[in-house]
Amino acid sequence: MQAELDSGQYPTGIQISDEAIAALPITRHRFHGDLDYTLHPASHPPHLDRPRQGESSAGGAHPLTAYDLQHPVLTGMTGQQLRDLIDIVVPELEERREQARHAARGGPRRAARGTGRKPKLTHTDQILVTVLYLRKHSLQQLLRQLFNTTAMTISCAVKEVRPLLAAHGVQIPASTARFRTPADLARFLDPDNTRTKPAC
Repeated sequence: MQAELDSGQYPTGIQISDEAIAALPITRHRFHGDLDYTLHPASHPPHLDRPRQGESSAGGAHPLTAYDLQHPVLTGMTGQQLRDLIDIVVPELEERREQARHAARGGPRRAARGTGRKPKLTHTDQILVTVLYLRKHSLQQLLRQLFNTTAMTISCAVKEVRPLLAAHGVQIPASTARFRTPADLARFLDPDNTRTKPAC
């Protein structure tokens, strides 16, 4: 990596909305994430939608979003590794779903793709929930809260995604950190919280 001086002149006093900041492809670092973060190229934004609000946390910790749940300390992989995994697995999930629907219909589709009932979890969410499930730091009850879904939906997602991970030789190491509530998780991720955090 190389740093270069930018001698350009830029206007001052421009106000940036919170929504515009939240839309930036930023991965905040675990330590002082308000100051230390990675800004990804515009052509490689994080795949997860943000924000999708989770349960408000206690103790002043910020509400969780789907973006928070892809943090490397939770997934056990870098943001780039997670994005690469999503790029590989999503098309395979789409193909499997199309094959299943073709079999259920007994023939080709009559309506265009994207119509009809929306899935309870997007393919990206299916991959993320499976990764977090395999990390074993979140009980299924907590995953249900974080993704606002049911135990059956989570089980189905894991059943679909896990074989695809294995087929690509992806092994998800279990974490030693354990969380029971969204507040526990939010406090762990909160860069301004100085209390001792469990080890991963």
